[in-house]
Amino acid sequence: FNAEGIEPADMFLNARNKAVEAVDKFMEGREEPMYCGFANVKIRPARGKFVSFLKKQEIGDNAYNGGWRISYYDIMPMSHQYRSTQSMDIKEVACDAFAKVLEEQFGLNVISESRAD
Repeated sequence: FNAEGIEPADMFLNARNKAVEAVDKFMEGREEPMYCGFANVKIRPARGKFVSFLKKQEIGDNAYNGGWRISYYDIMPMSHQYRSTQSMDIKEVACDAFAKVLEEQFGLNVISESRAD
């Protein structure tokens, strides 16, 4: 865990900003992909300062098979133009970027998951 002394809110906002940045870059000059689905990230184990913060803020829920699940809809800000998208591609881009930040910068065990609708 590389996040000693870093506020969990800052970790979340940093990861969220990277997710937004990744989606905006992915969508430059293209139309919304129409393949529908869902995406989320899973943090395992579901404990520690960061997960405690998420639980207090009511961000995410218990993941199937253990861990803490954060949905694409919890990651993307309400004001973002693709917040309500059904596109699995957009959701995967956001969740992959979010997970990468938490894993690489803060040392959490995070995976990105998706499934078609």
